[in-house]
Amino acid sequence: MTTVAVTAIGFFTSVITARILGPEGRGLLSGALLIATLAGNASLFGLANSFIYHRGAGRPFNYGQWMVFSLMFVAGLSVMLAWLGMNITSEAQLHAQLPLILLLTAATAGQGYFYALSQLHDGLHFFNLMRFLLVVGNLVLLLGLVAFMDTVNFRAILITQLIVAAALTLLGLGWAKRNRVWQLAETENSPATWKGMLGYGASHHGTVLLSLFLVNFDKIALLNIGTIVEYGFYALAFTTSRLIGAVQEAVSTALYSRFAGKDVNALSHHVRVAFRVTFMPMLLLAALGAALSPWLIRWVYGESFASMTIPFAILLFECVITGASWTLAQRFNAGGRPGLVFVRQFISVVPVFIALPFLPRQDIHIYLSMLMLFGAVLRLTVTLGLYPFVLKERMPEMLPTMADCTAALRLFTRRSYG
Repeated sequence: MTTVAVTAIGFFTSVITARILGPEGRGLLSGALLIATLAGNASLFGLANSFIYHRGAGRPFNYGQWMVFSLMFVAGLSVMLAWLGMNITSEAQLHAQLPLILLLTAATAGQGYFYALSQLHDGLHFFNLMRFLLVVGNLVLLLGLVAFMDTVNFRAILITQLIVAAALTLLGLGWAKRNRVWQLAETENSPATWKGMLGYGASHHGTVLLSLFLVNFDKIALLNIGTIVEYGFYALAFTTSRLIGAVQEAVSTALYSRFAGKDVNALSHHVRVAFRVTFMPMLLLAALGAALSPWLIRWVYGESFASMTIPFAILLFECVITGASWTLAQRFNAGGRPGLVFVRQFISVVPVFIALPFLPRQDIHIYLSMLMLFGAVLRLTVTLGLYPFVLKERMPEMLPTMADCTAALRLFTRRSYG
């Protein structure tokens, strides 16, 4: 239910901002958020994931010291990356808001760290609370702007999002202190080392960085070579298409949270079931959304956003295929082999990266969407191939069974899954 609520509220907020700002203003807002989000996520360096994995494996370590180091590291690195990232665009209106974007980046990095760290508890209660408060906070402050300001511009919306991100970071600090997440019961396991902690984080982060590139290279390219209006169209098409991936994202998060550092056989079984239950049904839903997109886009966002129809339809399929690949990748991440995810990301990104400079400038938003879809298909193919060739396990099946459907029903009614 949390995923449904977060998705619905986030979508409603997106519609309001698009109708208030128009294509140009929406493009400016999306450009600022892209730089802040990319820099924030790129700075995380897998530090929270290493915390979760080693603590879940019962490895003694000074986790409190690690958390303090992590927060200082991600805040400083994120600001530096955002400052460098502003070179992506020459848009004067964005450069005029550089101090605000840097502050938003630091707050986003802190928020992102606690998003990741909250997966330490497999119930995901605080993780889901943070997700819910993010979208609710953004919506409430946005409605406040609409109620009390004659004209709402993208700078005012950025300020409200900074307030929400900073508040969530403080809330994360309170949660960590209240639950004393750095404490570990007495154990005879060998202690973790700084080298091992940093090594796991770096290996995991290599996957994250490639994922960030795969998910955002199209937007980075368009922000660099296109107009801010073209970027506004495409960015909104991408954001809207992510609605269909909410279920797969929630399942992948639950798998990692529950099985990181634990029983590999149980992990493998649940990953296979989750893949079968979600892939084909979501692919059929994507086909339905694509067929209805010429009417849906105009009805929801207005005639001025009609140019996002074709990329939206393509990106629906890309989102589902990417989500399926990430679900399967939890077998490697939660099983302590994030390097395999890095391998499949690297193999799939090379041809995409090579093709990018050769895309036609006319209708580039459509060609970018097609390139994203090609990358997603290649990534899924490589991921499936890793099972028999590297793990020596049979390739996961794509079609759900009746037993899978029953298991999925128990999952969504908050009973045990398996």
